[in-house]
Amino acid sequence: MNDTGEDRRPARPGRRNIIRGLGLAAGGLLTGGAGFATEQAWRKEDPPTPASAASVDSWQPPDRQVDVVWAVSTRRRLVALTFDDGPMERWTPQALDALDEAKVPATFFMVGSRLARNARLVEGRLGRHEVGNHTWKHDDLSKLSLAHAYRSIHRTHETIEQVTGRAPTLLRPPWGRLGGTTLHVAAQHGYDLVLWSLLVQDRALGREPDAMVAAVVDNARPGTIVLAHDVGAASRKTAIERLPAMIRGLRGRGFDFVTVSQLRRAAL
Repeated sequence: MNDTGEDRRPARPGRRNIIRGLGLAAGGLLTGGAGFATEQAWRKEDPPTPASAASVDSWQPPDRQVDVVWAVSTRRRLVALTFDDGPMERWTPQALDALDEAKVPATFFMVGSRLARNARLVEGRLGRHEVGNHTWKHDDLSKLSLAHAYRSIHRTHETIEQVTGRAPTLLRPPWGRLGGTTLHVAAQHGYDLVLWSLLVQDRALGREPDAMVAAVVDNARPGTIVLAHDVGAASRKTAIERLPAMIRGLRGRGFDFVTVSQLRRAAL
């Protein structure tokens, strides 16, 4: 889903909800500090592009399997909350406040340029949470050359590692759009790809917040990955404001909350 709330959900997942080997087929503590205040600072220190990313003709199959995960097959009543597109003042601090109050971990797929500008918003607040890569400027990786896609992912990877002290291991491509380039750069960085199986319908149900909450609570299943956003229109603010109600409702149905990586470790 993009910042305007457009729904771009993928096709319904298969029985185990994990596609393996597509990459081969498709060929803590915050450190913050100087260097992350502006995007311009990063332009002066762009990472080198590997020779394998010089052109499509030079592609070599990466020596790594890439998994694409919509949900996880598990008998345990676990759910992973995920948030895309931040961090920004709309509405990342509110989301973190709600999660802290409920002591719930989540996975944030962050846009690198926004993290570089807004590191202060998350400083000291990501201890229980996981951070994944969501490209440098919410880029459509399926439309980029390998060299440009690599640059977008690598800049974001290094920003996340420098700001959070932890290297990301997961990539969520914006709008859920996949392609050979996406899979290739994911393999180059040791990533797996994370999509989602349940969307918070803030655009469709933002004026009916109780119905929006019920749609999440009633449709969650063991192993569900929920997609929400901590950036964007007023309807997304409504969704964040109703996050405590979603958490209470899911707990009322016996669900526990985990990060995406924790959820994957609970797979059958």
